Amino acid sequence: MVNYRNFLCFLWIFVSLTLGLKAQAEYNWLSRPHAVKSLDSLLHQAPRIALKTEFYPHGFLDSLLQSPTKSWLQTDSLVIEKKIQNLAQAFFEDLSFGNPRPAFKFQGYVFELRKNEVSMLVDSYLKKQSIVNLVNHLNNSSSEVRSLLSILQSSQDSLVPNPSKIAQLTLSANHYRWLHHIRKNVLLTVVNIPAAQLKVYQGNQVALKMKVVLGRPARPTRVLTAQIKNLIINPNWYVPRSIATEELLPEIQKNIRYFYASHLDLLDKNNQVVDAKTVDWKALSKNYFPYTFRQKTGVWNTLGILKIPFDNPYRLYLHDTSEKKLFASSNRFYSHGCIRLEDPIRYGKLLLGPNSRAMDTLKIEGPYYNIPSKWIKVSKVAPLIIWYNLIDFDEKGEVVYLENIYK
Repeated sequence: MVNYRNFLCFLWIFVSLTLGLKAQAEYNWLSRPHAVKSLDSLLHQAPRIALKTEFYPHGFLDSLLQSPTKSWLQTDSLVIEKKIQNLAQAFFEDLSFGNPRPAFKFQGYVFELRKNEVSMLVDSYLKKQSIVNLVNHLNNSSSEVRSLLSILQSSQDSLVPNPSKIAQLTLSANHYRWLHHIRKNVLLTVVNIPAAQLKVYQGNQVALKMKVVLGRPARPTRVLTAQIKNLIINPNWYVPRSIATEELLPEIQKNIRYFYASHLDLLDKNNQVVDAKTVDWKALSKNYFPYTFRQKTGVWNTLGILKIPFDNPYRLYLHDTSEKKLFASSNRFYSHGCIRLEDPIRYGKLLLGPNSRAMDTLKIEGPYYNIPSKWIKVSKVAPLIIWYNLIDFDEKGEVVYLENIYK
């Protein structure tokens, strides 16, 4: 009889422990009232870390925290636990990826957002540490985000806060959160239009930085994502129709010598070369122009020694230029939309990596004339971002506020 009672006692203890462990596993949040309170507090303070409280409907948390913790694991507890899990996941994803994230006119390359990574971080910090520490970890992992949040909080605490500055700091902090997340493990090129600057990231490090010339306000460079797959050494320039009919044709109609001085070929619809002397130039116009201009390779070529194409609907590409003097200007918005590179050879070598031998013999200075074009494949994954961010960073990591050139 005694043994039977002992058996029942041990069975009761075993069942209690099992149910307790099961409850702990099922109720990661409800079994940790301090964590729930911390989460609720963080959501209320979201604007301090460049997020918006209204993104996270958490009125039920306020009600829950006003009730005794002993009642949390009763009716509808699984439903409430799931709501807290979803709320926490959304909050920490926004801390990791930003909200809002950058918007692009065209997305030729889609960056992976590693949501499972966020879930594992939340689970780890919830069980072993404090979720407040996770917030600090995510905010401090990017030097850009850390700097922007510091300035944002100072601006919010100012006796005379500047709403437009606060809004821009909030937006940029989230865009840099996204950038920090997606630039891991790739060779990433980022062109920031207002800065007229290109940066190449290898992880969190800037491997290369240079000036660029971008589209003038009347013909702006588009924001987009793409993947760089090829380089073209000694490219021909196939003149866009708008430039051909609006800029070149009127000059040629004035004097045919302009055609030859520009080192152009005239191609028909079958891509066959046409003798310019046989053309009735006066009969041509913007509405009637059944030809294509192709500029020969050489020091005179508008694209210079290197062209870097990428898929996009705007016919944009990166390229060298014969007009080097424009890089001396602080206001580098002169192109028809394409991106002119200050140091194309260094950039090309970085893209090609160990396969850059073809670039070693190139000289950016002339003379070189009518050299056949050569395509070279970029073997590594090399995504490109062209974005419009009114905040950037200088060599020392200091914040730089930029003019809204396309306003």
